[in-house]
Amino acid sequence: MIDENGYTPLNYDDALDTVQGFIRRENGEDTNVSPRSFWGTLARVMAKIAVNIDQNGENVHDSGYIQQSTGVNLDRVGGNYGLMRKQAEAASVTLSFTGTAGYVIPTGTVFMDDKGNEFYTVDDCQLDVNGVGSTIVVSSELGSQYNVDAGTIVNQQSPVEEIDNVTNSQAAEGGQDMETDLDFRNRLLLASNSNESGTINGVYTALMNTQGVTAVKSVYNASISDNDSYGNPPKTVHYYVQGGTDQDVANTIFRVGGGGITLYGSLSKTVLDDSGSIQTIFFDRPQETPIYVKASIRVSDSFDQSEGTDDVKAAIEGYIESLKMGDTVVTNQFFSNIYAIDGINYADVEIGTDKNKLSTNNIALTAFEIPVITDDNVEVDYVSN
Repeated sequence: MIDENGYTPLNYDDALDTVQGFIRRENGEDTNVSPRSFWGTLARVMAKIAVNIDQNGENVHDSGYIQQSTGVNLDRVGGNYGLMRKQAEAASVTLSFTGTAGYVIPTGTVFMDDKGNEFYTVDDCQLDVNGVGSTIVVSSELGSQYNVDAGTIVNQQSPVEEIDNVTNSQAAEGGQDMETDLDFRNRLLLASNSNESGTINGVYTALMNTQGVTAVKSVYNASISDNDSYGNPPKTVHYYVQGGTDQDVANTIFRVGGGGITLYGSLSKTVLDDSGSIQTIFFDRPQETPIYVKASIRVSDSFDQSEGTDDVKAAIEGYIESLKMGDTVVTNQFFSNIYAIDGINYADVEIGTDKNKLSTNNIALTAFEIPVITDDNVEVDYVSN
C-alpha cells in the first residue's frame, strides 16, 4: 500500500485475515477456514500469492529511486542523469622487444607476466636492423587485474628463438571491472548533488564519471604568493586521480576545468582545443599502498568453510575498498564485516604494509596515499575452539 508514509509492505497475517474475510462474506460467516480445511488451505495459498504480488509491487516502486534500485533498473535510473554504468575494459600497454633483425612478430602473439596474465599483439611488429621493435598489446580478458606493473610482461606463451627479450617499460592501463551497483549508485548520488562543471564538486563528479577512475582528490591553493603545505605553487589546482588512462583523465580535466586555471602535477598530457591549439594538462596519481591482513577466526558448526574463507576475504577487502585517499586503516573497523558472516564466533585481525610485520596498530596514510588489497594479501587462519 502506498500512502503519505511511502510504501507499506503487505504482512502475511494481514493478507490471510483479508482473504478469510472475503471467503466468509461469500460463503457464510460459519465457513470453516481452519488450516486443514479446503477453504482454509485455499485462503493460505491466496494470501501467499497476494504477498508475492505485493513484494513485486514494492520492487517496482523502489526501482525508480537511486538508493533502492538495483541491476538493470539502476542502469535505467542512471539514464535520467545521462550516466551509464562503467563497462569492463581490457588493459593495454606497449611491449618492447630485442631479437633477430627483420623477424616479424605476428598479430595475436601472446605474452604473459609471471602470474599468467595474457596479452596479445594487435599489429605485426618487425624488428629493425638492430633487432629492436615495439608494439601495443591488449589483455586477453577484461578487468583491472590486467593493469600490471612496468617490467612484468616478460614471458612468451610460445617461445621462439628469434625473440631474446620482451618487457613493458610502463604499467599497463585501462583495465576495468564492470562497475558494481554500489559504485554506480554513489556516482549517481554525486550527479544528483553536483553536475559536471567547472566548480570544485563539478570537476570531482566529472573525473569520477571517467572510465576506469576509482578515486579523486584535489588541492586548490588560493594563495596569491605562497606555496601551500603540500608544496603546490600559489593559484594552482593539483588533481590526484586513481584509475583511468592518463589521456582520459587529461581529457576530462580539460573538458570541465575552468579556463585560465593553472594546473600542477608531475604527469602531463596534451589535448587539442577547438581552435586547434595544443594545451598541456598536469595532474598526479596517488601512491597505492598494499595492505596485508591476517585474520585468525574461530567458527561454529554453522560456518561453511568451503566458501567461508572467500567470504572472510571479501569482508576484509570490502572495508579497504570503502576507504578514500588519505583515510586511516583502522583495525577495529574490520570486525563489523567479519562478524556479519554466519558462524564466526571470534576473530583477531592484524594488519600492516609489510606481510612480515603485522600488528593490531592502525595504519595512518598520507593525504595522497590510498590503500589497496588483493586476495593474495589476505591470510585466513582457523583456530581451534
